[in-house]
Formats: sequence, C-alpha cells, structure tokens
Amino acid sequence: MPRGTLELPEDIARDLTARLGATTEADTSRGMFFLGVLDAVRFLGGEEAVARVLDQADEKADYVPTQPYPFPRFLRLSYAAAWQLAPQVGDFDSAMRQIGTQAMLDFLHSMFAREVVQQAGGDPKRLMELMQAGYRMALNFGERTVEWTSATSGRITMTRTLMPVPYTEGILRAALEVTGVHDVQVQGRSLALVEAVYDIAWS
Repeated sequence: MPRGTLELPEDIARDLTARLGATTEADTSRGMFFLGVLDAVRFLGGEEAVARVLDQADEKADYVPTQPYPFPRFLRLSYAAAWQLAPQVGDFDSAMRQIGTQAMLDFLHSMFAREVVQQAGGDPKRLMELMQAGYRMALNFGERTVEWTSATSGRITMTRTLMPVPYTEGILRAALEVTGVHDVQVQGRSLALVEAVYDIAWS
C-alpha cells in the first residue's frame, strides 16, 4: 500500500495478506530480526506485551540469531508487534519504523555486518554500498541498488522488498545515524507492493 495508508485495521490486514501472497516459505530471514521485533516490543511494553504478540502470531521466542526462518512468519510477527505498539508511538507506520530501527541496530551488531561496519569506517556512503551485500547474508531475497545524487544524498531502489515502506525507513535511518552524521532524512515511496524507492540525505 502507498505510504501513510495503513491506518485502519482492515487496511493493515489487507496489506499483510497481500504481502503474504507475495512471499513463500523459501524466502528467509535470520532469527536476529525476529528477536529485534521482540526487543522493540519489550522496550516499550514489557514482557506482557511480548507474550501477547507471540500469542497473536502463534510464535515462540526460541529464535536462534543466525538461523534462517521462513519470511511469512516474520511478516506475521512484525504486523502483530506494530499493531501492539501503535497506540504508544502514534500510529502503525511509526511502530513499523521503530521495529525497522531495532532490526538494523541488531544487524549492525551481528556477525553478518561486523566486517561491513569496519570497512565503512564511519563513511555513510560506503556503509550504504557495503550494506547491500551484507544484508544479502541475512535475507535471501530482494535486490537493492544505490544511486548517489550528491556528496550527502542518494536514492536507494529496492525490488521484491516484502516489508512496508515505514519499516525500511527505520532501517535506513538507523544505518545512517550509526555513522555519526546529522540531520538524517529518509523518505520512502512505494512503486508497487514489493518495490519502493528511498531518498536519503544527511549533513
């Protein structure tokens, strides 16, 4: 769905159903992202909120960070978590951004990204370029390309990106902020259900 339309319960349910229809059990995500969803819920709502999310998504908190799990399970868990967090952070989109931020922080501190972060050396452009390959180790689907429009801005195009725009906005913002840059701006726009572009800038 286009940015900013996930406001009503029926819209959220329809969007999740569409995304589940676009993925298969062969699409996988590492357990660290599942744990990141639960960390975001735990931070704002405590263990009771985590238990509610797990129950709603029919999941158990026994994820192994490096193990791949079917992506449809991640979609259901993330949507249940965002629904749980929405009243506390403002709306569903804001909750998805929060979950995306936690996902990127967990990824950047994982074994998959450790070398990527070191190679980037605090350079946001270098990190964005390296992250596309590093991210592939954590997700086995999707394509991401980076085009630089100035020394401090660029556009990232993602195809077969199965999460909604706000989630990826949270991911990109967290990745840029970890390099120490200021005035980070991330603006995403859906081109299709599983295709989007993100304009990024910083100072």
